[in-house]
Amino acid sequence: MKFRELIFIFSIVTLFFSCESKEVETVTPAPQEIVNPSATEEQINTEAKIHDEAEYLRSINNIQTEEVITKEEFAEDKAEILRIIQELSIIMQEHDVNSWLNYITPESKAFYSNPVNLRKAQKKLPNKMLQINTIKDYFNYVFIPSRKISKVDEIRYISKTNVKAVEVREDKSILVYYYFKKIDGKWLVNLPKL
Repeated sequence: MKFRELIFIFSIVTLFFSCESKEVETVTPAPQEIVNPSATEEQINTEAKIHDEAEYLRSINNIQTEEVITKEEFAEDKAEILRIIQELSIIMQEHDVNSWLNYITPESKAFYSNPVNLRKAQKKLPNKMLQINTIKDYFNYVFIPSRKISKVDEIRYISKTNVKAVEVREDKSILVYYYFKKIDGKWLVNLPKL
């Protein structure tokens, strides 16, 4: 036998005996520690419902009283927006400006294609050496850096067709990472104007 084969066989035998020699310890709880599994599940479900209800109320808090957003609409909108953010995350990793443009409102594309607005955006950059001459530059130097470590938890309605995607911090304050606008039934990123 070759040396490698001997080492392989030795490893298998050692593994077999080490598995065989391990004892499985079963801990039986004392009678007072036994918890009714259905009560625990019920408790978990109740807490989840309370959390979901609180999130729903936070999300619709600033909406006009004449506009109604049902819990079902909220759940659908949130799921769709989080899906889009996930897709945008991949697009940002690949620096794929052409795909990114498919997720941007026409109004935002027009605004950030205007050289005057690009110069305003450039002035706000911390690195004054960077030049923003095109919407692609805006994507690479402004959009990506400001969102690359984002963690969107919730959405907040501004109106039925305008939403902020936010991260909720431990102190309950929020960071806004995206503004979305619903156009023809589709959520698109609405870039903030300067």
